[in-house]
Amino acid sequence: MPLSYSIVEVPYHLGMQDVAVGKGPASLLKAGVDQILASKSMPATVNHVRPRDLRNQGQDAIVDINRMLRYAVKEAVEQETIPVVLAGNCNSCVGTIAGLRVERLGIVWFDKHPDFHTPETSISGNIEGMALAMAVGQCHQEFLERVGLERPVEERNVILGCFWDVETGERERLEESWVSAHAVDSLGLLPVALDQLKDRVDAIYFHIDTDFVTGVDNPANFVSLVRESIPIAAVGITNYNPDIDENGEWLEEILKVARALQPGTMQ
Repeated sequence: MPLSYSIVEVPYHLGMQDVAVGKGPASLLKAGVDQILASKSMPATVNHVRPRDLRNQGQDAIVDINRMLRYAVKEAVEQETIPVVLAGNCNSCVGTIAGLRVERLGIVWFDKHPDFHTPETSISGNIEGMALAMAVGQCHQEFLERVGLERPVEERNVILGCFWDVETGERERLEESWVSAHAVDSLGLLPVALDQLKDRVDAIYFHIDTDFVTGVDNPANFVSLVRESIPIAAVGITNYNPDIDENGEWLEEILKVARALQPGTMQ
């Protein structure tokens, strides 16, 4: 039986609408992701997140968007659906997690990059490289408080999978953490890690940075594995930039990943 999903569209890149990866959500909707996530022959409903104050810029705009995302996720949960957040940036994880009310929440995070930097280790200072670290409460505390993330996820309840591009400083942080890390060349124990996580949490936030599909064979199979292994409270699908996908091959792989969120879709 299909799961009951709803879609939350967040078309922003670092607070700017329809720029770069901010174009991704509209492209996914145009390609029919709402039909893919249909339940009982009805397309998934779509809620469009927009900032409350259009005058905000920079981090203030990102905070505003995440606050509005928090409300949209909360509403989706109240309607007894699983919110699938189509977002430009990975920092959308903050607003998504803030909107959930799961007593014991875990994270499964698929991404080319671990996003586990802090301001102390990041060379660029880009908040996007710190998204997972923020979700576990390790940096940007003021940002988390402003968005309303009261309970970051415990490190030991995080699985990071399918990554391969790790920077200096970030690698050391991962090695010293309780995160269960499974690089693209060592995914054999991922099923075991998921089985162990299932005993510690009630449900997960499943983060799918779409660049992960470029480095693994049959990426949809890994999504199916997660869906079959552990209850999902919310999904984030991020970082698709149609401007650099001229032949549409990246989009096709993302749509396969979306199909894998429904039962009976092992590729």
